[in-house]
Amino acid sequence: MPCTKQKGDITKVKADVIINAANTELNHIGGVAQAISLAAGPALSEECKDQGFIPLGGYVATTAGNLKADIVIHIPTIDYQADGKIIGYDQLRSVWHDVLDYCEQEGFQSIAVPMLGAGACGMDAKRIEIILSNEAKKYSSLNVIIVVKG
Repeated sequence: MPCTKQKGDITKVKADVIINAANTELNHIGGVAQAISLAAGPALSEECKDQGFIPLGGYVATTAGNLKADIVIHIPTIDYQADGKIIGYDQLRSVWHDVLDYCEQEGFQSIAVPMLGAGACGMDAKRIEIILSNEAKKYSSLNVIIVVKG
C-alpha cells in the first residue's frame, strides 16, 4: 500500500493507528502530543500515567479514546529528564521500523504519523519525512499517511 503525505490535523484522521510524538514521561504538554491527548480524552492520559517512563528508541501502545483510531502508539522524541536530549535520526529510523513491524504483526492496515521530532525537537523535517517514507515503503501491507500540520 502507498505512503502518502497530507496536510491537516492528525486528530481528525481516520486510521487504525495514530502515532504520537511524545516525551519519555508521556506527559502531553505541548504540540501534537497535547493535541492528540486533548482529542482522545481522559482515557488516553490515564493509561499513559500508568505506563511510566518510555526511553528514547522505545514505544508504547495505548487506547485511542475518542480518536478515529484503534490505538495510539507513542514514540518519545525528547527526554526532559536528560536536559532535553532528543532522539537521533538513526534511533528514529530504528524505532519507526519496530513500530511498523508491530503494526503489521497486529494486523493494522492504516497508520497516521506526524513529523516525529520536527516540532519541539527542531529536527530537520525533510530528513524525517525521508526516514518515515523510506521505512514505510518496506511494508506493502501498510497504508502510511504522513500528516503535516496544515
